Amino acid sequence: MEIIKNKFALEDLYIGMEIIDKEQLSSIYDTWIMLVKDSDSDVYTVGFIGKETNAESDKLFTRGNVVCPVYNDSMELEGDIYYEE
Repeated sequence: MEIIKNKFALEDLYIGMEIIDKEQLSSIYDTWIMLVKDSDSDVYTVGFIGKETNAESDKLFTRGNVVCPVYNDSMELEGDIYYEE
């Protein structure tokens, strides 16, 4: 049986929620989502959700788990190219 990989909105997420693939978060912009994955698991767990990282999100890195930060920048949607002179 194939697992359906739905895309989530920010309103759908909560701490402790399991995510199969970080691509499920590709429609959420300008928000940090820290996914935690045990070394013996194929499933990510949402460990932090916020507009800015902080001490709470930093603690996830000290627990010995694999942490995958996800941040989709809405500026990339605009498609404008900026040149510095």
